[in-house]
Amino acid sequence: MAGNGTFLPHTTIAGVDVGGRTAEEATTLLEEQVPQRLAQLSATFTCEGKEYTVSGSEAQVQLAPAIQAAQEAQSGNFLARGGQYLTALTGGSNYNVQVSLNATPQAITQAIEECADPEAQTTWEVVDNQLVFHKGVTGRTIDTESLTAELEERFTALLSGESGDLAPIETQVTTAPPMDPDYDAIQAQVTVEAADAYLDKATKEIVPSVTGVSLDSAVAKEALDSAEEGALVSVPLTYTEPNMTTAKLQENLFKDVLGTGTTSCAGPSNRWYNIDLAASRINGTILLPGETFSYNAAAGPYTKASGYKDAGTYQNGQSIDATAGGICQLSSTLYWVTLKANLETVERYKHAFNGGYMPVIGTDATVWSDQLDFKFKNDTEYPIKIEAYQDSSHKLHVTIYGTDTTGIHGQPYSVVVSTTPYKNTYKPDASIPQGTQPQRDPNYSRYNGVTVDVYQQLVDSSGNVVETIFLYRNSYKSSDAVYYYNPADAARWGIDPSTGLKTLTPVEPTPTPTPTPSATPTPSATPTPVVTPTPVVTPTPVATPTPVATPTPVTTPTPAATPTPAATPTPVATPTPAATPAATPTPAATPASNGPGMEPAADAPA
Repeated sequence: MAGNGTFLPHTTIAGVDVGGRTAEEATTLLEEQVPQRLAQLSATFTCEGKEYTVSGSEAQVQLAPAIQAAQEAQSGNFLARGGQYLTALTGGSNYNVQVSLNATPQAITQAIEECADPEAQTTWEVVDNQLVFHKGVTGRTIDTESLTAELEERFTALLSGESGDLAPIETQVTTAPPMDPDYDAIQAQVTVEAADAYLDKATKEIVPSVTGVSLDSAVAKEALDSAEEGALVSVPLTYTEPNMTTAKLQENLFKDVLGTGTTSCAGPSNRWYNIDLAASRINGTILLPGETFSYNAAAGPYTKASGYKDAGTYQNGQSIDATAGGICQLSSTLYWVTLKANLETVERYKHAFNGGYMPVIGTDATVWSDQLDFKFKNDTEYPIKIEAYQDSSHKLHVTIYGTDTTGIHGQPYSVVVSTTPYKNTYKPDASIPQGTQPQRDPNYSRYNGVTVDVYQQLVDSSGNVVETIFLYRNSYKSSDAVYYYNPADAARWGIDPSTGLKTLTPVEPTPTPTPTPSATPTPSATPTPVVTPTPVVTPTPVATPTPVATPTPVTTPTPAATPTPAATPTPVATPTPAATPAATPTPAATPASNGPGMEPAADAPA
C-alpha cells in the first residue's frame, strides 16, 4: 500500500476502484456497491438442449479475503512499493472476490426435475419432528456439485469485469448412484433460531416467540450413507424453546407493582403545570429487558417551545423563575421508586440543597438540559411500564409495573451524619425606613444543611432483610435567610456589617425628648377663713356687797382661738418630660422548620 496506508492508484477489487482509499474506506465502499452489482448479473447453463439462468441475487461474496490479499500484495519494502507504484500508474491491479451460491439455485432444481430421473435424486421433507430423507436410486442424474462450482467461477469472473468465454455452461446427464444431498443447504433451510416473545413498544402488541430448530448434519449423513437406495431415512430434529414463550409473556406482563411512591407538590400553578406536563410525557413508557430510560429524552427538551412555563428554581441560594421549574420533583420521585423496585441506576446527580419534598433525604435526582440526566436500566427479565400523574390535590404519583420474579424489593433509607443550621443574614438597604424592623427577602428560602449516608436495604417477600448496601454519601448546603435593614440601624439591631450577622450587643440610640406642653396649673386652694374668737364673757354685776366672804375672782376669759392659717396653695405641677423611647424591638422569631420552598437544584434551574 502507499506510505499513507491507502491502496495504490487504479487498484480495483471485484471491479470497484479503491485506489487512494484506506482498507476501512474500501470495505465501506465495497459493501455498498458489490452486492448491488452482483444482483444485476446472471449466468446460464444448458441441459439436454434447454437453457437455464441463475440470478446473481442467489449468490453471496466474502469481501474480507480479497481486501486482505490486496493489502498483502501492496506491502513490502521501499523498492518493492516503488515498482508496484509504477505498475499501478501504467495499468493498475485487480483483485477478485470469490462468489458462492447460497444453496442449490432454483434453476438447477428445475433442470433436475426436467432432465434427470426423479427417483435418482435424494429428496427430503420435514414430517412432525423428523427430517425424512427419501434416498435416490441409481439412474440418470446431473452432477449438481460440479455445476454449482462452474456457476460460482462464472459469477466471480463477471463481477471482476473479465470478458472471457461467456457461453452457457454445458451440463451432462449421466447414469450414476444417487449423490449426497447438499447438507449445508438443507441445514440452512431447516435451522431456525429460537426467539423470545416480546412486546412491540410501538403497537403495544406481543410479538410471538419462535421455537428453535436445528439439524445435526453428521448424524443425517451417517444415517443416509448406511441406508439402501430408495429407503426412507428419518433423522430427528432438535427443537429448542425460547426463554420467553408467548404464553409466559402474556401471563406475566405488567402483573406486579415493582415500586410506587408519592410526593406533595408545592405551588405556584406554573410549577404544578410543569410537573404535570413532564409526568404526561413519561407516563406509559415501556422498557424492554436491557433497555435504559433517559429522563431528559422522555421529558425534554425543557424549553418554552416544548410547552414548559417559568416557575421557581433554586440558583446560587436564591429562588428564581426559570423555564421548566419543578421538573426535578418528578425525576427525584421516579429515582426513589426505582430504588424501591431494585432497578439498576445508570446516571444520577444530587441537588445542591435538600428540597424537603423527598421522604428519604438523599433520594433526589436533579436534571438539567443535556448536561445532567437521570437514567436507569430495566435489568429484569420482563418489560416494565412507568405510570406517572399528578392528582387534583397536587400529589405526584409514580408507579413501576413489571413482573416480580425474585420477591426482592428495595427499602432505601438514610442516616444523618451531620447538620448545618441555616443562619439569618442581614444586608444594608437604604430604602428600608430607619428604625423599622429588618425585612426578610422571600426569594431566599431557608434550608438546613445536612450530610447523609444513603443505604439500600433489600427485603424479601416475607419482610426479611437479605442484604444492606451502602450507596453513597451526599452533602446538602444550608440556605440562609436574608433580611434587609437600614444601614443607620446596624448598632440598634446588633448587626455586624462585616459579617451580616447579629453578633453585636444591640445599642439603643439616645432619645431626643419632645417637650410635652405644661399641664394647666391646679388653682390654689381657697384659704380657710380665720375662726372668729369666742367673745369674752361679760361678768355678772356684783350685788350690793354684803359683807361676805372674799368674792370669787372673775374667771379669766378664754383666749380667742388661734386662727387656722390659710392652706398652702398646691404648687403648679412640674411639666412631665417626653416619654422614654420604646424598648428594643424583639427580633422576628427563628422559624422552626423550612416550610415548603422552591425546588432546589445543583445551582441550576430544575
